[in-house]
Amino acid sequence: MLRTKLDSFVRVQFGMELQDFFKQKVEKEALYDYEIAEILHVSASTVRKLRKHFGIKKADAFSRRFENTYGKGAVSLFKKTIENPDSTLSDVGEAFNFTREYARQVYKKIYGCAYTEAHVRKLQERKIKKIEEKKKNSKQIKNLMKVTEKMKSMGLDSDITNRKRSFMTLNNGFKLAVRATATPVVIGKKQYFRINNAKCPNRDLDFFICLCKNQKEDIHFIIPSSEMPQSVVTLLPKAAPDQSKYSQFKEAWNLLLQENIEDARQTH
Repeated sequence: MLRTKLDSFVRVQFGMELQDFFKQKVEKEALYDYEIAEILHVSASTVRKLRKHFGIKKADAFSRRFENTYGKGAVSLFKKTIENPDSTLSDVGEAFNFTREYARQVYKKIYGCAYTEAHVRKLQERKIKKIEEKKKNSKQIKNLMKVTEKMKSMGLDSDITNRKRSFMTLNNGFKLAVRATATPVVIGKKQYFRINNAKCPNRDLDFFICLCKNQKEDIHFIIPSSEMPQSVVTLLPKAAPDQSKYSQFKEAWNLLLQENIEDARQTH
């Protein structure tokens, strides 16, 4: 009889079924049995029986106390910080102004298990990230050296200023960045090379050397900085001059000659 009355009361007052009401109040709002009892005007023991009947565990008292102490959303912030592969217990403690040991205890309270497994997983993720970064840097350096050798054969001597970022400076003062891709997009019978330049940390450059690599040859586009998009550039090596505005820059090594330095500077 009481269950029927509660069903009707919750539908009218909250527009939901009684079980959904319990899930909302316990799992999302983290209300205790006595707080739900006050809303339904019944005893806490009645709420406890209904909650167990619906298979719902009682509200996480620790998480609620944690948010009362460190502010609303503190649990989500703790999870976000602790799950970052690069973060440590000390980093988490510093973010909340408590010790690394207490951070370990908080982790166990929130996740229900020791931090040890998470620590091992983070170490593995960092190792994989380091290997991938090393591979990426290796490819960048290899591409940079290939372009350097190409330029040297043409009498264009340069100094490498940053290997990891693929930057170089010509002896005549031009500042260059090398961008490369070996994965063309094939549409019909045409090969399009897309080079992402969005993460370029330095726009104080004179030219971008875009290296398009395929099985037969390396194709270079020497593009003035003023003509280089800030996000993605799409290159079509076999395009005619009227099909792509970048065709004029294909193998245009002459742009890097000393006599063109003033023209390049004026485009900035």
